[in-house]
Amino acid sequence: MTIDLRLAVGFVLGAGLAAVSALLFRATIKTAPNRSHYVAIVVAAAVVGAAAAVWPPSLVAAGALLAMIGVPAAAVDVVEHRVPDRLTAPLAAGMVITLVTAALIADSAQSLTMAFVGAAVWGGVLLASFLLTGDPGPGDVKLAPSLGMMLGWLGWKWLLTGIVGSYLLAALVAGVGLLTKRWSLRDGRMPLAPPMLAATVLSATLAA
Repeated sequence: MTIDLRLAVGFVLGAGLAAVSALLFRATIKTAPNRSHYVAIVVAAAVVGAAAAVWPPSLVAAGALLAMIGVPAAAVDVVEHRVPDRLTAPLAAGMVITLVTAALIADSAQSLTMAFVGAAVWGGVLLASFLLTGDPGPGDVKLAPSLGMMLGWLGWKWLLTGIVGSYLLAALVAGVGLLTKRWSLRDGRMPLAPPMLAATVLSATLAA
């Protein structure tokens, strides 16, 4: 199957997974969502699905988890500046199950070890930052191990790319928001979950 065809199939499957994403978003958000939120979720899930289609086979199921659970977690963060435990907990459990299964099938104990190291590193970095400065929020800290687990599977290079990339993307989004006056310092904490998710997807795609 060519890369173009894999991207097309992944895009369609991701759009299909968006139905689950939308349901989870609706079940965990406290404010009333509007149509634009659901449009953004469908597009984001489709993009994640397309990206995951070109990843190594061992990570395709992890990509599906990001489309189904990671996308609504990021969407809630955008709307309400929080990442629900009801999404981070199942995402973490799903990542563990998915990657342990992949390691057993591929006999890849080293990759699995690196996955857990990645979870500890990204989670530890954000936890230390939260304890010292109060930023990022606790939801971002709980999201980090799942993303670190997936990038850790790919190795140190891509784990560090994801961590650094998330902050660079957050700074870029904040800068654009300030310039366009769509966001101001008075609005409070900049949502970090979307840049974290985007950096993870981008890093895994570059590694493919």
